[in-house]
Amino acid sequence: LACGGFHGTFYDLDTIEALGLCVQLGLTAFTSLIPYSLSVATFLVFWAMDREKWTGFFRTLAIGLVLVLPLSAMTYYYDWFVRPQMMVVSVGKIVEMKQTYPNSLADKYGISMEQILNKKPMSMSKTKLTAQIDSLETSFQADIDTCGLLLSILPDTLASKAYDCYRLKRIGVVYQYAVHPAASEDSLMYIAHTELYQHAFGAWETSNELQRHKQEYFGRTLNTGCIYIAYILFAFLGYLLRYKPIKKILAVFAILIVAACIYHEINSLVQGYAKKLNTESHQIVDDTYKEIDGIRESKEQEMNAETQLE
Repeated sequence: LACGGFHGTFYDLDTIEALGLCVQLGLTAFTSLIPYSLSVATFLVFWAMDREKWTGFFRTLAIGLVLVLPLSAMTYYYDWFVRPQMMVVSVGKIVEMKQTYPNSLADKYGISMEQILNKKPMSMSKTKLTAQIDSLETSFQADIDTCGLLLSILPDTLASKAYDCYRLKRIGVVYQYAVHPAASEDSLMYIAHTELYQHAFGAWETSNELQRHKQEYFGRTLNTGCIYIAYILFAFLGYLLRYKPIKKILAVFAILIVAACIYHEINSLVQGYAKKLNTESHQIVDDTYKEIDGIRESKEQEMNAETQLE
């Protein structure tokens, strides 16, 4: 099931490494499926209750929390502390197997794969991930404000073209323009085609990076939150449906639906995890080349500056 996401890479692993990857896939599926399993168990327990008073319902609900709390704590620990490290190890192993990593260039410019991996959202601790999200949001808002300020300097026609061309509406920039522009035509063209472009491009890059970090944060908190939502929702559902004469039919349908969801979720989770490992392994190589290009450009600028001084 999972091997298809690796396009043959899985078969290149040693036996122990392949087993380790299978364990990762299994743990990922297990923690994500806890809410589904819990929902079925909770529904059946509360559906089978004989007591009709709500005091009995809330007493059973409180007792059930004693079991739910350890499950949620285990899921939280795995998603925030275990899974990120396992992802880093797996991605690094896949990059090595594909032999696409520019080792010689990376060594030449003092770049290690660990440095690149540590910058990825998947490897960050909760504190670092939260701080990075706050930093990106601040940077994004600064670019948005600057884009709005630059637009307010431009005349209507030029501002409208830049607004549409740079898709500023999609990132939340409010359209505005200068009724009587004070700058010269050359300055206005420079603002529209250079300064505004740079800040718009920066805003889009920051926005994409921010979304990646937020998705990582959401993915790590989703399973824990779903455990409590599923427990409370199916407790009420099971308790209320016991009054209905068609409760057996409804219960069978509910279990069948949940079973179908679990099967679909297992398939999508494992395939998604495998795809993420592959995507991240490609991204590691791309990010390394970007780091190399950045170092090259900075060195060229330093050499040009030294030449001009001479």
